[in-house]
Amino acid sequence: MTVRRLYAGELPEGGGQVTLDAGSSRHVRVLRLRVGDEVVLFDGSGRAARATISSCGDIVVCEADAPTAVASKRPRVVLLLALPKGATLDDCVRMATELGVDEVALMRTERSVPRWDEARALSRVERLTRIACEASAQCERDDVPIIHAPQSLDAWIERFPDSATGVMFGARAKERLDLGCTPEQVWCAVGPEGGFTLRERESFEAAGFRVASLGRWVLRVDTAVAAALTTVGDRLDGSLSAR
Repeated sequence: MTVRRLYAGELPEGGGQVTLDAGSSRHVRVLRLRVGDEVVLFDGSGRAARATISSCGDIVVCEADAPTAVASKRPRVVLLLALPKGATLDDCVRMATELGVDEVALMRTERSVPRWDEARALSRVERLTRIACEASAQCERDDVPIIHAPQSLDAWIERFPDSATGVMFGARAKERLDLGCTPEQVWCAVGPEGGFTLRERESFEAAGFRVASLGRWVLRVDTAVAAALTTVGDRLDGSLSAR
């Protein structure tokens, strides 16, 4: 039988009792797990522990073994995502989690339609983090991507580290993605409906971002996210296997 994976905010160093949050407890009920069933708990930062359910009420309690860390050999991937409309953002975060992104940096761009105030940004980031937790459990990741509240495109470019490789995916770009040597980080920029403006493209290029194509067709934002991260993952996996 498949051992189910559940998100736990904290795992005690030497093992012990772990109380699950409301979301993970609800997931236990949906799966119809019972006292005595074995599960795997992960804390979102790359550690996991085998555990046994000891109490199964509204809030579930588990007895966990000592956690172990899972070392990642892959470069860190950051998705710079212009805020899309409606529920598309939920789908983008879910797919980005499944495709191995480490951070989702939400961007306000000239053609972005959503405009969040501070209170809405906080509630949306909390919701998106829950979606990422659920997606991590589903795809058997031991970590959870960090979801950053929206900042302007220029603010994110200012934070772009010298050690990273930046890629701006353009709807009508013709260049194939070439990461060269394996970088420490890859920052992938995906624009809003309507794409980046000329000024924004020039800002990315001035910061050292490469421009890469996602094929011959103009894609929806969620499709572009999946295509961009799949392309980057393929290049990184190829460069690592070639070592």
